[in-house]
Amino acid sequence: MVRLLTLLLLLATPLAAQTPQTLKLELVLDPRETEPLEGEMVLATIRGTYRETITNEELKLRSMTDFDWTRLGQDAWSDQRIDGRTARVFERRIAFFPKRAGNLEILPIVHELEIIGSGGQREIVLVRSDPVRIEIEEKPTGADESWFPVRALEVSDTWDADPAQLEDGQSVTRRVVIRALGATPEMMPQQPALREPWLITFTPPEDLSFQVTSQGPVTTLVWVWKLRPITGEPGVLSKATLPYFDTTSRTATTATLSAANIGYASFADNAASGWRKDTGVGWLHLAVLGASAVSTMILALRGRSAVSAPAARLRRWMRMLRDLRRLRGHARRGDVPRFRALAAGLLSPPSATPPTSTHPALRTVDAMLFGDCSVRISLDLRPVLRNVEHALLYSAREPGETAGRAETSTGPHPTKSVRAYKHSNGSRFISKTGSMLR
Repeated sequence: MVRLLTLLLLLATPLAAQTPQTLKLELVLDPRETEPLEGEMVLATIRGTYRETITNEELKLRSMTDFDWTRLGQDAWSDQRIDGRTARVFERRIAFFPKRAGNLEILPIVHELEIIGSGGQREIVLVRSDPVRIEIEEKPTGADESWFPVRALEVSDTWDADPAQLEDGQSVTRRVVIRALGATPEMMPQQPALREPWLITFTPPEDLSFQVTSQGPVTTLVWVWKLRPITGEPGVLSKATLPYFDTTSRTATTATLSAANIGYASFADNAASGWRKDTGVGWLHLAVLGASAVSTMILALRGRSAVSAPAARLRRWMRMLRDLRRLRGHARRGDVPRFRALAAGLLSPPSATPPTSTHPALRTVDAMLFGDCSVRISLDLRPVLRNVEHALLYSAREPGETAGRAETSTGPHPTKSVRAYKHSNGSRFISKTGSMLR
């Protein structure tokens, strides 16, 4: 009887090596405060506790209808004391992504082990975990294909140059980097199209990279656009929004790519060079052209014999407009002598006798040119230019015809005339107008 019991005990020993007490595999979900949503990452740990000598192993996860999954890092093996006995512990972090809402089941996981049995022989043992059921809630109402649940999202938007101050013909590169914790590459959003009729856009392929951490996968997405304006006029790229659901705060939010101005710096410089942003036709030009057109029409209606007089008058107006454009150029460059000479010709009446007094609009210019040479004055010609234009518009006198000739006399011996001017302190001084033209 004793021999029979001993034999039965020896036969039962190899079977005891495969009992749950010595080989145990389980799937442990991370604790949560709320039920996960459709598509939201669910973290878990596959944990095996083995009290056998293991020579080889392989963990097998089957494809699942209701879940996608990804492995998080390398497997961890350690020796631990559990219930007073030493055990070999296996751990693997894993992330599940539910494909739909409902009460879903995570299928059993199989760990294939090669162990050394009681007789010293190698044996293959399959250890299975129990299935785990989990309740998955539906995504919020109104969420469509843009549904993007992540634990954290970082967005950076950089330019390799100031897009609003480009050189003529220059291209600019915009680079947007998106880093999402708790998302796989398949979940990342599509790159928006930055297309405008005034813009040439080249879009290289997007760059995707994938890293794993114990807290979930981190996917990095890089978008690049190379942009170049077709015309010099600046334009505005509208802002772009990236909606996502923050599973940490349980709120829907949005990341924004800011709007941007794109254009050539030369356009703004050209607009500012004339101290205006219009087409270059000022109110004085319009007033003169309108008066000339009306005068011409009136005289033309009186008879064919009067046509020559308004034609000559129109030529004088056009000559004055041309001289005004040249006067503005001298003002921009700060060329005081040439500005003064041309302005004096425009303000002088058509007479062969040179004026003997300074026009009120030019007094500040004369004070600088013919005053105390030891004092250097930096003169802003823009207010003087406005005074000259006002004087021409409201003066009843016709513009002088010799202004253009006064400036263009650049021969070696220009005609010199003597003019007398008077300082505000009462002293008099003499100037030679010919010297101002040099």
